Amino acid sequence: MPDGIRSWALTVCGACVLGALLSLLFPDGSYKKQLRLLLSLILLCTIFQPLRSLNKWSVNGDKSQFDPSQYENVALQSELERQAKTIYTSYLEENLCRILDDSDISYENITVMMDNSDDGRISIGQVEVMVKKKDEAQTAQIKRLLQPYIGEEPVVKIQEP
Repeated sequence: MPDGIRSWALTVCGACVLGALLSLLFPDGSYKKQLRLLLSLILLCTIFQPLRSLNKWSVNGDKSQFDPSQYENVALQSELERQAKTIYTSYLEENLCRILDDSDISYENITVMMDNSDDGRISIGQVEVMVKKKDEAQTAQIKRLLQPYIGEEPVVKIQEP
């Protein structure tokens, strides 16, 4: 049995024995309930005392703070960023399509290109809307409708036949 556990067990047993002796020696009366409450609190503090040191990790007897950055998984972080980017891109494309559909504007497809900043933020890089040559007149209306939603003017490309 490790020394720390043995020491804790002896402390708990000692607190129990001391509490029992004080309880027997103290006369019955109104103070007996207060004594029992106090002894119970002391016993609980003794039992849960090891929980105070849970935030410390012992390595070869040396107490040091746990450093989660040493277990950083770069591949997992990269995959999570890629998935978040894909989900956000899909969500944005669906909403932009809905805006154009609700306005009865014809288009071929919408492509959203996302950027990752150094601090891990995902931002809209560019939005491209492909329209047929016959719908070229709607270019200004597409830009006017989508610009407030995406914060910048989309690029409207004309599909060559």
